[in-house]
Amino acid sequence: MGLRLEIAAAAALTAVALWGGPARAAGDAPADGAAPAALHIELNRAVDNGAGGCRLTFVVRNATGAELPQPRFEFVLFDSDGLVDRLTTFDFGALPEDKTSVRQFDLAGAPCDKLGRLLVNGPAQCGEAGAAAHCRAALSLSSRTEIALIR
Repeated sequence: MGLRLEIAAAAALTAVALWGGPARAAGDAPADGAAPAALHIELNRAVDNGAGGCRLTFVVRNATGAELPQPRFEFVLFDSDGLVDRLTTFDFGALPEDKTSVRQFDLAGAPCDKLGRLLVNGPAQCGEAGAAAHCRAALSLSSRTEIALIR
């Protein structure tokens, strides 16, 4: 009788785990199906700027629920061999709440075909205890180019 009870208990626990799993997963997503609150940064284009460098075009959507007055992020540029080329800071300027913006940055002396990936190293100029809003924002990254955008 003890073995039957153990089997029944195991079956009941399995059923509860399977039944409860989808409910928990569905609860993690916003009710309206929208993307979670985050700062979405997409590397949209990378083209030679005509001066021996690369012009990076980012599409940025501020879905954090708050205005970001002057978000700055430190980026690490890796060449196509995987070696660090440089560290630089991109200032994305004011990003109003719930708005999509486009920002461009020229990289002097870094041809696009020599860039392998961009690492968002983290927020810059956060002040004491990460007081700046962009320092607390979740990041969502993507790239439409051959250059990977990672964190």
